[in-house]
Amino acid sequence: MKAIARNSKAALMPADEKGVTLSWLWIGTWSMGGEGFGPHDLKLSLQTLEAAYETGIRHFDTAGFYAQGRSEELLKKAFGGNRRSKVFISSKGGLWREGRRVWHDARPEALKKALYQALERLGADYIDLFQLHWPDPKVPLDESIGALQQLRDQGLIRFWGAGNLTAEQVKRFIAPEGTMPHQVHFNPIHRDGLAILKAGRDCDRCINCIISPFEQGLLTSSRLLEKELGKKDVRNRNPYFKSAFAKKLASELFSRCSQQGVSPAAAVLAWIIEHQEVDIVIPGPRRPEHLEPIRTIARAREMESLARPVKDAIHAVHTENL
Repeated sequence: MKAIARNSKAALMPADEKGVTLSWLWIGTWSMGGEGFGPHDLKLSLQTLEAAYETGIRHFDTAGFYAQGRSEELLKKAFGGNRRSKVFISSKGGLWREGRRVWHDARPEALKKALYQALERLGADYIDLFQLHWPDPKVPLDESIGALQQLRDQGLIRFWGAGNLTAEQVKRFIAPEGTMPHQVHFNPIHRDGLAILKAGRDCDRCINCIISPFEQGLLTSSRLLEKELGKKDVRNRNPYFKSAFAKKLASELFSRCSQQGVSPAAAVLAWIIEHQEVDIVIPGPRRPEHLEPIRTIARAREMESLARPVKDAIHAVHTENL
């Protein structure tokens, strides 16, 4: 397997854990919080986190926005107490929700409030990485970034980062060799993120962290191609779940994975990792068995054969649309 970790992100490790070999693989916890992704089982979520830990994964990503804080509380249940310093937890602020209302607030005082809420939910006195969830159109980006830097200087967080910046924002606001962790939406359906990844790689501005690699399950579960989502399912707001193109690509992928004996999840992860601009991938398993494709990738010596079904599916759909 190619080495996708760079020396610049060697510091992004748990405070007290040495010899982490899967530092390029983080676990996302949005769907584990019990809200917006269909039926939920808290015990299964905890079992999944424990299985990930036993696999060697030490990095876990969350946000106050996820299930209105319950995903953060879940990590406290899993890794509180004497295990806190053995894991690397990243959280985010600046995106808020009350009921069905969602809004941005990335003013310095709002980011500080979000951080203190996260610390309380996590039962911790520091967070390894705290990020701007989304840029706030009403707040200058450099003002939000400055607030995060102050929180780091105060010792409340070890590192700061951001998510969902444009390529132009990366070039303008992130200094060369800044190596800022940046969460970017990128997968075989949503390939627009490649330009952002290239901007981040340019002059080592960013550590590129891939979010939503499976497009909220659309690229891993054939049932979701036909299944009607519940009224409260957050994926109702995802336009790809109503996109004929996205469903066609997913269908082609499932067919080719079946023919080649590769799981769709492993194929998608391999395709993403093959991109030299990628540093970190953050899948969001909900059950222990969802970790098996991740283990397949961790054991793989090369990605080309695993990624082949994705490349074939993209080519087939592109050719059909010419």
